[in-house]
Amino acid sequence: MVYIVDAHIRGSTVQLVRHALKEETESRSRFQGDLKGFKAPAATLSHKMHVFYNVLKKVIGKRLSRYDDKELEDLVLFSDTLLAEGHGSIEVRDPPTVAQERIIKSLIKVIFHQMSVSKTDDVDQGQANLLLSLFISKIYCDKFVEASVIIASQGRLNDSVHAVVNLSEDISASRKKSVSLNKNFNINLFCCLEDVPNFFQESKLLSEEFDKIDLDGEEDSEGDTLGTSLIPSGIMSHLPLSRQTLSQTRVTLLPSRELEGLWESLYFDDRIKQRMYSYATIALKIATFTNAANENGSSAFANNKLLLVQGPPGTGKTTICKALCQKLSIRKDFSSDVDPISNNYKGVVIEISCSRIFSRWFGESSKNLATIFADVENLLKFHQEDCSFVCLLIDEVEAIAFSRNSLMNKNESTDGVRVVSTLLTQLDLLKKYNNFLVLATSNLVESLDPAFIDRADGVFYIGNPSKGGIAKILTSSLDDLISKKVLLCEEPKSTMENPIYKEALMTIAEKCSVC
Repeated sequence: MVYIVDAHIRGSTVQLVRHALKEETESRSRFQGDLKGFKAPAATLSHKMHVFYNVLKKVIGKRLSRYDDKELEDLVLFSDTLLAEGHGSIEVRDPPTVAQERIIKSLIKVIFHQMSVSKTDDVDQGQANLLLSLFISKIYCDKFVEASVIIASQGRLNDSVHAVVNLSEDISASRKKSVSLNKNFNINLFCCLEDVPNFFQESKLLSEEFDKIDLDGEEDSEGDTLGTSLIPSGIMSHLPLSRQTLSQTRVTLLPSRELEGLWESLYFDDRIKQRMYSYATIALKIATFTNAANENGSSAFANNKLLLVQGPPGTGKTTICKALCQKLSIRKDFSSDVDPISNNYKGVVIEISCSRIFSRWFGESSKNLATIFADVENLLKFHQEDCSFVCLLIDEVEAIAFSRNSLMNKNESTDGVRVVSTLLTQLDLLKKYNNFLVLATSNLVESLDPAFIDRADGVFYIGNPSKGGIAKILTSSLDDLISKKVLLCEEPKSTMENPIYKEALMTIAEKCSVC
């Protein structure tokens, strides 16, 4: 059985490890500078950090192996749990105190000395508990039956495509077969950009978020307040985005603290989350394969990297799209080679506000949309070499992808038809970039232009939650209130396991499911 594990590391304590290893590396470099074969300090530091991260992953894997399959499904471990379960663990502040800094540096020296002597990366149980409490903030565990095929493919196109094809089949047999297999933990370490030490200072950026104003001095035709961007103002000068695009979109750099835990808080039937993640992953992989095989980027294979999420309002369509982008930024192939506390963001989400694209002036609407796509293309070129992906999120896409036949039959102005045509043309132009993904949501899928639906690699329906889904949502919400001590209980950790409360929640869930 394959479990995809996302471990949120503490940026402040991991940064201390980097500083300690850097000091030791530079000291050795000065002492052995004349010796042949001695690696450059930067390369040596990078190698040692890689070793440290592998030790952390191994410790996390051993801790998770204690749980059975049922406990591992959708498991979330917080720092207080790691602290309570591990003998020898210590509670660390953020940033750590001077005494805690000494403990961290001493621990790293001891572990690296042990590894140099034993030639293995094994640590004893006390050191493992100490590593978890000092460097891990949260651990998210996601059960993926189909991931066993995707991960095992190791970049092989046929195996990867086979995994996607099987998503539509009944996998109950695979679930039963996998019970006897050993647990396979695919562990990803990450740190939200807001938690990376000196992220904004080292990048010469301002750390204060701001509300975007109308930079062109043009009053919004709707009269509503412009959205805010989830990045500091200083970084705007580093992104190849025009003022007009910034005023009509919302930009988020990933991984983001605002989106952390969002994926785990969502409960859907039919494995919607896993299916969307698999589709998005394979879409990006196939784009890489086809572009590598065709130097000019052209291919007969239809891979638009467009996923459409449709269903009634308020069911979590936009939320799951944002959560998916967060997970892709953490789990994407490059994550294993990129330092989790580096100053480089792993992905960018550009959320289009469809209502702002339309203008009172004829022809301006399609021009506004074309400008946004031109800036997105510049951003794609900017990040084509560093593996960062760009996701274009179009919420309520029916506003700009309405059926052209319906528009013409209703004697609407041709401006709406031009907007739809512009959208389709621009999507075709950008699909050649292998670091590009489009996520669109719709409440009225039947009103969409057939040409837009045909371009979707996958269409996912998200309806109202079932009885089981409602029960999970209620349980999760109550657990959160208990953990934050909004609700006080005698035994906080076992309260929701009480059969009386479970039965009450199922009764409530049953009533809600028929409303």
